[in-house]
Amino acid sequence: MTAPIRPGLGALGFPSVDLDAVLTGELTADAVILGLPFDAGVPGVPGQRHGPEIFRKLSPAHSWTVDENGALGGVIDPVNRGTVLSGRRVFDIGDLGSVPIDPRIGRGTYYKTLTRLSEQLAETGALPVFIGGDHSLSAPAATGAGLVHGPLRFTCFDAHCDFSARPMPDATDITHADFLGHLLQAGTISDAELYGVRTYLPADCGPLPDTLRCAYAYPYGPTPDRDDRPTYLSIDLDVIEPADFPATGHPEAGGYRLRELLAAVEHVCRTRRVVAVDIVEALQDDRENRATSATVSALVMTCLRALLEHPRERETTG
Repeated sequence: MTAPIRPGLGALGFPSVDLDAVLTGELTADAVILGLPFDAGVPGVPGQRHGPEIFRKLSPAHSWTVDENGALGGVIDPVNRGTVLSGRRVFDIGDLGSVPIDPRIGRGTYYKTLTRLSEQLAETGALPVFIGGDHSLSAPAATGAGLVHGPLRFTCFDAHCDFSARPMPDATDITHADFLGHLLQAGTISDAELYGVRTYLPADCGPLPDTLRCAYAYPYGPTPDRDDRPTYLSIDLDVIEPADFPATGHPEAGGYRLRELLAAVEHVCRTRRVVAVDIVEALQDDRENRATSATVSALVMTCLRALLEHPRERETTG
């Protein structure tokens, strides 16, 4: 294996590798972490571009052992006495762009580049975990995944229903508040289910299609048979109660507590064929950056463990 694997240099202490090594197949990955430091889809409060930077700099550095092929080991969960992500290959492949953002890179260019990169990652079979950035990035990321996996079910935790019925044939016209309209109109997603929603939509955003369902509570119920439809999982951090997570652009009172969100996210990952994940809308706030990183870190590890530690489920995830 000639591609350089840099143990301990990625987020959460994961090995860092070059993007090209994964895309060319030189390295085989079970999952990759890709930062999206972009917030041009926010017409109001910016700063989400710093999300990947905050996550990487302040995430806990787990002491993984890494073999010559990048397989993980060496970390034990004392609660269940088992190893964590043992034998899995999870790589941090850096960011798409950097902070500060080059002003010559427009929204259309960034969205088009992300769509193509998401498609390429889907073709490798690796699970991409995108760290935003604002929520408009879900549109190009899901579009790329949909080109490989077919129409997706979009499962989202969000305080807001990010939908508008206005015509949006071009992704460059979307914002973080209406991108779902574009995804449904384009046929990238067959349906969308949103949990944690607790705000109203203006009348001119409607009518709401039958393929869009919003609720506050996540419906656990009896554990269903595994649903093998390809699912895109999106986590907007403003779904969390602001007292627990204030560092987001549009906080809404009455949100999920973090433990509640982690349990719901784990349930989605264990019962559905999740083909891509994004975690978005963390805001730069010097008073809250450590708490922000800790929250994003907990969500990333919850998704990875639920999706990768159970071989039977992983066989139908990629």
